[in-house]
Amino acid sequence: MGVSVLVTNWNGRKLLEKNLPQVLEAVRNPENKIEEILVIDDFSSDDSPDYLRKNFPQVKVFKHKKNFGYSVTCNTGVKEAKGDLVVILNNDVAPRPDFLKQVLPHFKDPSVFAVSFDVGKFGPGKLIWKDGWLNIQPTEQVSKTCLTGWPNGGSSVFRKKYWQELRGMDELFLPFYFEDLDLGIRAYKAGWRCLLEPKAKVYHQHEATINTISFNQSYLDLIKQRNHLLLTWKHIDSFKLLFSHLFFIIRRIFLHPTYIKITIAALCRWTDLILVAKNRARSGLSTVEILKMNEKI
Repeated sequence: MGVSVLVTNWNGRKLLEKNLPQVLEAVRNPENKIEEILVIDDFSSDDSPDYLRKNFPQVKVFKHKKNFGYSVTCNTGVKEAKGDLVVILNNDVAPRPDFLKQVLPHFKDPSVFAVSFDVGKFGPGKLIWKDGWLNIQPTEQVSKTCLTGWPNGGSSVFRKKYWQELRGMDELFLPFYFEDLDLGIRAYKAGWRCLLEPKAKVYHQHEATINTISFNQSYLDLIKQRNHLLLTWKHIDSFKLLFSHLFFIIRRIFLHPTYIKITIAALCRWTDLILVAKNRARSGLSTVEILKMNEKI
C-alpha cells in the first residue's frame, strides 16, 4: 500500500520550519513507504506557501482560495492524495523516523479504518455517555495495540477508500473541534475499527496552531461547546439517549442560563444537521452499541 502524508496548515510558517524537516526524514525511511507529502494551506495570511515552495520543492502545496476550516482542509488533502493510506499530521506534529513501521501491517485487516499515533500524553480515546452528553473519558497510556473510540484527527493514518465512503470529515463542525470524534463514531457504525499503536511515536504540541492565531478565548469556548452539543444531537439514535439528553439539557439551562447562547448557536446549524442525518452511514450498530464497545477500552 502506498502512503501519502498530508500536513494541514494555517498561518504556521514557524511550525512548518520546525517540524517539516522531521517529516522529510521519515520519508527517507523506506519502511514507511511514503510516496508523497502534501501541505494543504487554509488561506494563510503569512508567507507559508511561498516559504514551502522556495525551501521544500519536493512538497506539493495546495492553497485554498479562502479560509474554510479544519474539516475542509483535511477533505481537500485526502481528495488530492494518491496513496491508499493517508497520514494526516497537523503542522504542530513531528513524527519519529520509523513512525509507520508498526502501523502499516494493521491495514492488512480490512476492518481497520484508521490507526492513531502515540503522542506521549494520552491513552486510547474512550467515548462515554455522561449526564446526557457524549463525553470523552481520559485513559492511561498503553503498551500494546488497542482499540480507540476515534482516531486523532491531527496524528493518524486513514484508509482513503473508507474515508471517501464516509464522505470525510463532516463540515457541520467547522471551523474546528469534534470532527474527528464524529468520524470515528461513523466508522464504527459502518462496521470498521480504529486502533491506537503505542509504538508509533510522534510529538504533538497540542493546539499550537489554534493558539497562535490569537482567537478570542470566549469564541473558542463557544465553538467547542456548540460542536459538543452538535455531536451529541447527531448521534442520538434511541429514545433512551434522547430522554437522557432532554432531561440534562433542561437542567443545565435552568442552572446555567448562559447555556442558552450555546444552544441557540447549535440550533443555527439545525438544517445542516438534518441534511447530514439523511446521509449518515447505515449499519447494524447504534450509538448505544458503540458505547458498550468503548467500555472495553
